[in-house]
Amino acid sequence: MNESTLAFLHRCAPFDRLPDVLLQYCQRHLTLHYLCQDNVLEVVPRDKPQLYLIKQGTFDLIGSNRQLIERLEPGDLFGYPSLMTKRAITNTVKVLEEGFLFALGQAHFDYLCQHNKEFADYFARALGDRLLTETRRDISTDWTQLPIADIIERPVIRLDGHQSMAEAAALMTEQKVSCLLICEQEELVGIVTDRDIRSRVVAARQSFDLPVRQFMTSPVISIESEAPLFDAMQLMTSHNVHHVAVVNDNQPVGVITATDLMRQQRSEPLFLINRIRKAENVDQLEAIAEQVPEHLNQFANRVVDVRLVGDMLATFTDAFNVQLIRLYLREHGPAPCAFVWLTFGSQARRDQSMSSDQDNGLLLDDAADEQARAWFAELAEFVCQGLARCGLTLCKGNIMASNPDLRQPLAAWLEKFRGWTQEPDQKALLHSNIFFDRRMLYGDKWLFEQFDKQIAGFAQNQIFLANLAANAADLAVPIGLFNRFRTRQIGKHREVLDIKKSAIAIINDIVRIHALNAGIRQCSTPERLLVLGENKSMNRKDCQDLLAAWRFLVQLRLQHQLGQAEPDNFIAPDGLDSLARRQLKSAFRLIKDAQEGLALKYSRGAF
Repeated sequence: MNESTLAFLHRCAPFDRLPDVLLQYCQRHLTLHYLCQDNVLEVVPRDKPQLYLIKQGTFDLIGSNRQLIERLEPGDLFGYPSLMTKRAITNTVKVLEEGFLFALGQAHFDYLCQHNKEFADYFARALGDRLLTETRRDISTDWTQLPIADIIERPVIRLDGHQSMAEAAALMTEQKVSCLLICEQEELVGIVTDRDIRSRVVAARQSFDLPVRQFMTSPVISIESEAPLFDAMQLMTSHNVHHVAVVNDNQPVGVITATDLMRQQRSEPLFLINRIRKAENVDQLEAIAEQVPEHLNQFANRVVDVRLVGDMLATFTDAFNVQLIRLYLREHGPAPCAFVWLTFGSQARRDQSMSSDQDNGLLLDDAADEQARAWFAELAEFVCQGLARCGLTLCKGNIMASNPDLRQPLAAWLEKFRGWTQEPDQKALLHSNIFFDRRMLYGDKWLFEQFDKQIAGFAQNQIFLANLAANAADLAVPIGLFNRFRTRQIGKHREVLDIKKSAIAIINDIVRIHALNAGIRQCSTPERLLVLGENKSMNRKDCQDLLAAWRFLVQLRLQHQLGQAEPDNFIAPDGLDSLARRQLKSAFRLIKDAQEGLALKYSRGAF
């Protein structure tokens, strides 16, 4: 082993913790390999567990479900889970940039673990963190995670925007398709469906000789070909469309339709959401809502990632909410001025649980007079009471549009947020954890953009952020000395911990603070972590670790709640299997580490 290799090992954990005598042992037993895509199976064989240390190059570690586990760069390690658990190797390596890696065999790895406790502890902890990202069922049973590319059966069928509607109809008939993508100079500019021909040409008595671009829908709702089917279903339901363009590096490669999803024989949520949108009154909505728990249970039994149930629940809630607004508008006519129905908290983040309540508000145009405000007061009462009938309970803290304080013109809302950020007392900090997770559900996009943009600016006040950070860093995580859970009695529940208050909410708080500081306007925790890692506002590995912990905790809570008549957040660690207990401890340790990092970064300026 030459001096440069020795210096490299001294910079890489946990080799930097080894005494010289064990480094000399490494010198004799580490082997250096060149890795390219052509020799992956030779250098990283599936039948020979080894510890690998990246010296040069960039590689992706891909799980058996074809999802990215980790991007590997110089100094990163992989291979240790199979060494420690003796389980079969299921992951593969994809070469992004050819390079070199060191390999260490099972016997030599075991020797180092036996002779150096710090080295062994490092990998024990790393294994616990890795377990957070593992699934415990066969991904092949989860239709929602299939890549869209896997079910596209025919190449993209396109038409130039200057061609006529007659040519479009003829091509659709010839190809037996229900839509065409419209492209000009290789750029996707629109989509035309059979519904467009019926409603925009035939029903409107327009000439079939007119150009397609006059009737197409633009811009086009699109999705990447490697995205999972679940994302396509979410796009269709949230935008109320039946066709989504599929792209690869912004180039159209096909179309996925609602019929394609239905062929998977797993798309009951689409039917239920369509029924919500067709409901004629609150009684019908209430009857549909009674079926939601059963649909969610069936959905959970079919998917590997139970966390998707929370996303699906938010989709149902959005659909009920929007339909209630539409029913009111149908009965009482157009709104007297521009408005936005706002949703806050878990519905805004799309991580609702079975026990979530309402958090919403109304943003009004500054021109709203007393008569207009009275109209919106009736709208708010109708929608909030309707949501309660549909199973989304009234908020005990009165965070609802039916509260006049949360039904305000733009100027009043901005003044409210400005006060919270410039004079951050405890009440303001509490409000910030709710209202800074906000999403427009229905209404005027321009009005929401003015609101959202200015709030993002207010939130970058460093004194405000420092106080938010101090609060989040002080929240107790229920794990104590010797890595033991700190359970307690909560009501009638003995030896439990509150998975929402003591874990999930803390991660949401930590990620929100980093996102506000970076000016990120997305409000879901996964989206925020993705952007924070991409723009280097946070260490990419820290983002991945927090996301893995968040996903595990959300999935654990939903699994717990799906079996309950009255869902709660109280987890009894003794009732979990050994794997889940290890994962839970790993998640708690990651949260405590994130709290320490948060306190350090924002330590100046708190009151």
